Amino acid sequence: MRFSRPLLVAILALSPLGGCKACQQSASQSTPDAAPSAGGLTAEQAQKPLAKFGDHVITLGDFAKVLAEMPEYERLRYQSLERRKELLRSMIDVQLLADEAKRQGLDKDPTVQEETRQILVAWMRGKLLAEVPQASAIAEGDVKAYYEAHKDLFREPERRRVAQIVTRDEATAKKAADEARSAGPVGWGALVKKYSDDKPAATEAPEMSGDLGYVTAPSDAHAPVSPRMVPEARAAVFTLKEVGAIADPVKDATGVWHVVRLLAKQEAREQSLQDVDRTIRVRIVQEKRAEREKQLVDDTRKSLKVEVDEAALSLIATSLAAGPPGSSAPSTSASTSTSPSASASIKR
Repeated sequence: MRFSRPLLVAILALSPLGGCKACQQSASQSTPDAAPSAGGLTAEQAQKPLAKFGDHVITLGDFAKVLAEMPEYERLRYQSLERRKELLRSMIDVQLLADEAKRQGLDKDPTVQEETRQILVAWMRGKLLAEVPQASAIAEGDVKAYYEAHKDLFREPERRRVAQIVTRDEATAKKAADEARSAGPVGWGALVKKYSDDKPAATEAPEMSGDLGYVTAPSDAHAPVSPRMVPEARAAVFTLKEVGAIADPVKDATGVWHVVRLLAKQEAREQSLQDVDRTIRVRIVQEKRAEREKQLVDDTRKSLKVEVDEAALSLIATSLAAGPPGSSAPSTSASTSTSPSASASIKR
């Protein structure tokens, strides 16, 4: 029987290899005052042993929890008694495999320990997130104060939609630009098809041929990187005054010439508080969680002595810059022999 990843995660929560002590505690260890169990069971029902093998006990509460954490469509597969027996057998099998893995020392394997560490970090961050208010619970006054203090984050810059003809020949680029200045939108499409090395699709509307979408000005440090929109073409389109205008051809760093056309303009605008209310709430929650994480780490560091061998760290950087083993780049015996010691020199 094959199970979905969420189901396997739920089952593996019973395993001592899960790395989380709380995950190893069965429902039989809960107290009568505990929160209601999954599946509508009472605390007493949840503690009822469902299967015993070796030192393990799977309780009715454990089983109900696995069912409850399934997606609804998955859970519907386990309505019959026979299918539930299959699920219970699978839970037992997973635990037996986990026991055998531990017996063979796989829990000491560096890869397993690293994955366990990552799981614990994820759970710790989830716990910190659960300790901060939900986005919907952030006070309106706090949202407004954040907006007023960070207005620069909520200003949408001017955007321009650009199309281009690309060619490696300067003479072709100049000829295309001259013809484009007297051509209408449909004529532009014909020129892209005629001159551009990047041919439009047969189904593409002529007036949208060579379209690269919207871009912001070169001064926008937050603009996403587009391999098709080179800096030279991006700067050229912001020299144009009117929609439909054609810029003088520009050559990029690789020697390719670009003839750009301004298709449309979106003026800059400042988003209102109402526009960004949800965004601000999420930002506040994220910042609060980050603050708690930093405080937790800082408090933990106080009880530890952290030593960093910066000399070894610089040797690693030098070794990496020299290129991979076997390359023609020069390397030193010092960088080769010292690299492993760098990680060992960071003690906690």
